[in-house]
Amino acid sequence: MRVDVNKIFRLFNGEEFDSLPEKSQVVEAAIDFKEHPLFWVGMFKKLIQNHKVYNRSMINFFSKMDEDLDLYDVEDAGEFIVYNRAWFWISKIDIKESIHQNALTHYADEILLTYTKVVILYFQELEEYEKCAHLKKIQDFLESILN
Repeated sequence: MRVDVNKIFRLFNGEEFDSLPEKSQVVEAAIDFKEHPLFWVGMFKKLIQNHKVYNRSMINFFSKMDEDLDLYDVEDAGEFIVYNRAWFWISKIDIKESIHQNALTHYADEILLTYTKVVILYFQELEEYEKCAHLKKIQDFLESILN
């Protein structure tokens, strides 16, 4: 069964399908979609996009629990969590695979390119150069599409 990513994301806007698939097809699509490069790139983009919101809510939560807590440490921990979770998804991308290239092409814009650069800088500071090399290949691919 081919998954139409646009139909899935339209559900979040309250739109309905022209015809609803059978329940077994919906379950199968949900399982398959998490194992699809479109999902991986989309999750990477969404996590980086929302990481400031996540950090703010985490800081608010911990500041209410313990006034003596160093909020810079909380912010660092929040960034560590978000960037490493984003890495989890984007690390699945194999730039040599055409289906993975198609997923990157689908999401390709200046925002995704910027997020890729930001994450490279984050991992450079941690001296995690293998991650940087992987992300650099993705960055180069995105730049070739966008230019």
